[in-house]
Amino acid sequence: MAEQNFKNLLKDIISTLNPRTREIIEKRFGLSSSRGQTLEAIGKQFGITRERVRQIESEGLKQLSRDTITAKLEPVFQLVGNHLKACGGIRREDVLLKELGSILLPEEKKSENAVNFVLALGKKRLVYFEGNDNLHPAWSHSAGVCKDVVELASAIKKYIASSNKLLSHDSMINALKLEAAKMANLNPEPASLASYLSLSRHISKNPFGEWGLTQSPEVSPRGVKDKAYLVLKREQNPLHFRQVCDLINKISFGTRKAHPQTVHNELIKDSRFVLVGRGTYALRDWGYEPGTVKDVMVNVLKKAGGALSKEEIIKQVLSRRMVKENTILLNLQNRKTFKRLDNEKFVLA
Repeated sequence: MAEQNFKNLLKDIISTLNPRTREIIEKRFGLSSSRGQTLEAIGKQFGITRERVRQIESEGLKQLSRDTITAKLEPVFQLVGNHLKACGGIRREDVLLKELGSILLPEEKKSENAVNFVLALGKKRLVYFEGNDNLHPAWSHSAGVCKDVVELASAIKKYIASSNKLLSHDSMINALKLEAAKMANLNPEPASLASYLSLSRHISKNPFGEWGLTQSPEVSPRGVKDKAYLVLKREQNPLHFRQVCDLINKISFGTRKAHPQTVHNELIKDSRFVLVGRGTYALRDWGYEPGTVKDVMVNVLKKAGGALSKEEIIKQVLSRRMVKENTILLNLQNRKTFKRLDNEKFVLA
């Protein structure tokens, strides 16, 4: 449908209302402004109560929802229905408003408001899902789809929680596909599955495209320390704190810029990170140990439970810290801490 035709259609429909009702409807849906107004704000302008504004709005929408009027919108409802079908039968409300707005009124800033108004008149043809603690509000062409999506979201949330790890996009889609196949009203196509996934309030993806529970710091990093953890986990190698800072700023974590000293301070304070070289940090999960080189060497010998050769000590220390071999050899000369046996192996003194 051409943009001008859609505008003329809306104008024609709303002109059937009396002037006051028309103005209240326009203000509520933001048809003549950038955003809709509250019942209270409109009530103050007209000198009436919030409840009276609600009644006038309801009466106006009821009048506009008559078959003789909505029949004029049939081409629009067909477009909406086809769009929903392509999305698996349901679409998150805010996403749908943007998508349809760009189709019907690509040049208008308030296009989403106009789409929202049209959808409000189509409740005989469409199903509005109000949303809940688990799912965002959405529009659908079937109550059965809404019911199945509620079950799907619950099943996937449990699956992610039990797996206790982030999922790649392909792994997430495969998991969704297996669950969706159990439900009669859902479409197992990737585009539809992605649409179902976007409805969840508890499942999100991080800047690397990995999916997990929204509350996880690996999905929704809270502050510099979580961002640093994600960067190191992604790189799988120890990094200097300035490199960590650069990567945080390079990746889409938001508009707030990280500063080297702030990053360094967080790496020092957080027990998930271990200093393994001059200004260089690794994740403790990788097996690196905190403390001086001597401390690491002591732990190596303690865990060994017996004597180790110079080469064995060097190998194990290097797997835990980024140091030069000479540094390890110099520490082995500390007779107060290490004792060399006749067979050239070392034990704790």
